[in-house]
Amino acid sequence: MLWTPPVHVLLSPITADNQVQIEQIQLKPLFYAAQKEALARAGDDEDDQFFELAKLATGLSVKELDQLKRPDYVSIAQYVHEMSTRPAAYFLEQEGQGEPSADPDQVQLLQPLNAGGRSMTALTLEMPVLRATKAMKKLKTAKERAEFITAHCTGLMIPDLDLLTVPDWTQLQVRIDDFLNKPADFFRSATSK
Repeated sequence: MLWTPPVHVLLSPITADNQVQIEQIQLKPLFYAAQKEALARAGDDEDDQFFELAKLATGLSVKELDQLKRPDYVSIAQYVHEMSTRPAAYFLEQEGQGEPSADPDQVQLLQPLNAGGRSMTALTLEMPVLRATKAMKKLKTAKERAEFITAHCTGLMIPDLDLLTVPDWTQLQVRIDDFLNKPADFFRSATSK
């Protein structure tokens, strides 16, 4: 069963660009590549960043978004914040779909990923080898390093990472951070439970 984003019923309906009245908005998941582009467009201003991400999450135009009453915008901004900061497991658990996996290296995806001609609903993570972490450290930016090591640990190509939802990306980063920073005993104790 796939996770479905919530519908936001507007407190105050707005008028669409085509003059139809909008009473509810089917929210959309944020995807890693689209979020990167939106944040780059917005610059450093946090309000501008939320507005750009709200456009992605709602599919509304600037003119349509500008009509929202503040409480409706705050609800959408809250959804955007959760999409941007919470791991996929959070959303799956909210719908009763998130069962804690016996294997933390088997990551259930929020949305299927079509990569290499295959549709995947989960990814299997592998611990990085030392050679990969040495190569990662030579990359210039934190984003390049994160993308490189994520591709290495998932077996995906770097362009495939753009197709992940932001919560899927966040979920992967939590486990990859364990791989990069925890000692061997951490993994022994986790598997012996």
